[in-house]
Amino acid sequence: VPPAAEVIPDMQRFSDGARVVFIGDSITAANNFVARVFDYYRTELASAHVTFKNSGVSGGSTRSALDYLEPDVFPFEPTDAVIMLGVNDSNRTLLEQPDSAERRAGLDRAYDTYRIKFRELCDKLTERGIKLTLCTPAPYAEFLSTGQPPLVGGHALILRYAEYVRALARELGCGLVDYHARMSELYLDEPLYNADHVHPNDLGHARMAECLLAAQGLTPRELVLGQQPEPISPELAGWREATAKIRTIYAVEWMIVKNYALPDADKLALVRDYVDGKKWGDFLYFEGISKAYLVDKRNERQIVEYIDREAERLANNM
Repeated sequence: VPPAAEVIPDMQRFSDGARVVFIGDSITAANNFVARVFDYYRTELASAHVTFKNSGVSGGSTRSALDYLEPDVFPFEPTDAVIMLGVNDSNRTLLEQPDSAERRAGLDRAYDTYRIKFRELCDKLTERGIKLTLCTPAPYAEFLSTGQPPLVGGHALILRYAEYVRALARELGCGLVDYHARMSELYLDEPLYNADHVHPNDLGHARMAECLLAAQGLTPRELVLGQQPEPISPELAGWREATAKIRTIYAVEWMIVKNYALPDADKLALVRDYVDGKKWGDFLYFEGISKAYLVDKRNERQIVEYIDREAERLANNM
């Protein structure tokens, strides 16, 4: 299996007993490539007893990552953080507008904010002694024919963000997983993406897990060209289902509530009004997550406790 295109020379696997949190956007929150990495560690490196947590947020960015450090990341007491952000930070919808000085200025502002916030995020994590692995954002699959027209310039836009992450990893001397380079190599020959050109499908997530493990000097399970990847072990099903509920709660509070500091009763009232008024328009995804929120928010603490217990159980092969 080819390694990631650019790997920090001394990058190693997660240490025995490590507690690894993945921070990212909807690609991370999908809990596919993360679960595949967890699955590999618990089966191929069972004696390492590495515990994993998914802190991805759909619609998330460096801003949401910073907002959710205290309530979501730090209580896990991670030893390691794997960070992949940039697709939403890029303000890519500006590419729908004709090229202009105003559009270029907007894209530049988004990039400058990303650099500041990404570095701030890294600093806050390292201040607590958390070891970093930076990941370039997966490419925008502009040149893949999916049936949906792509945003022209999308590939180059995200490449700019990937180049910053590469430079920052060199500056900080931390691990680098170059998803952008590896997925760009593969997606014209393999069906790795959904129709929106943004989100990898099951095979794409398997390739991402492969890329991370190879970057750590490990030997991933073989992915046979033209065949679907092996499914994630059913032993992870409970952890994945509960994780999906919590990631949905954070997504709703980021994209719909838009104020994490509100009391829970106010959050529930706001989302209930959103559902009753059918305010999601054409975005049925928001209908689904807001209705799920009204059910699961009341049980948030119990769900989090279950996730923690299940992650520990899986890591310790109990």
